[in-house]
Amino acid sequence: MTIRDPFPEPQVLERLVNLRKKAGLTQKAVEQKLDWRQGTLYDYEKARLKISLEAAWHLLQVYGAEWKDLFAKADTPSAVEAVGAWMGPMVQLGLVSLSMQDMIQAIREDPIIVAEIGRDALHTSTPVLQLLLNRLTETQKRDYFLELCRYVNSLMTADHRIRAEEKQARDILLAHAPLDLDERERASLLRAFESRYLGKGRERKFPKAALKHLLLWILYIMALSDGDINHHEQTYIEAVAENIELTRSSLDSIQRQVLAFHRKEPG
Repeated sequence: MTIRDPFPEPQVLERLVNLRKKAGLTQKAVEQKLDWRQGTLYDYEKARLKISLEAAWHLLQVYGAEWKDLFAKADTPSAVEAVGAWMGPMVQLGLVSLSMQDMIQAIREDPIIVAEIGRDALHTSTPVLQLLLNRLTETQKRDYFLELCRYVNSLMTADHRIRAEEKQARDILLAHAPLDLDERERASLLRAFESRYLGKGRERKFPKAALKHLLLWILYIMALSDGDINHHEQTYIEAVAENIELTRSSLDSIQRQVLAFHRKEPG
């Protein structure tokens, strides 16, 4: 199996059920630990609800398991790693390697994001992007999500090469869009491929500081989706931070954590 293969949802659900039973946990006990409504896990396990990658990640944490436990029949270590990369817990991105799970958690512990959403909400399985969008008006949601996608598209062409991993991550992001995009909006996203995009209207598109922080985290994870951050990507991300007026201290903090996590990546 490669990262281009379809997401094997039936296999994942079967393994998650087996892992829960092995851990000696009832559905109700798991729901209480994760603060889910009653019946949520039942609906996931019966495929009545489509399980998100982040929800699967939270379940693995409760069960004391790892991503590789969902794919015990992988033939080689490289196959396990490829699946692990595809199964990153952040649904909005789709491509996060196993050792980048710490970075995903760091987003949920970012003090600016915590201050905006609240620590209790961040302990649920709802993706951070959705938690932040839920606090915006409908117009603000659309403005921010479109801007996020434009920056992601532009980052992909920063080094004048678009890799398959980057295109897949972009497509997953669009597939999980929390809004319906019209043809004009989709065309505007594609234009971000054609030139270096640095948007305008910061106050309207980034009404909360937490939205700026999340954008930077997402850009760094996108840059790492192919295993490394090159000079062109780094330069572009720093230009974006300056354009959206992210404070220097915030940029330095995020960069330090990204570099620390990147050094953990198997080389």
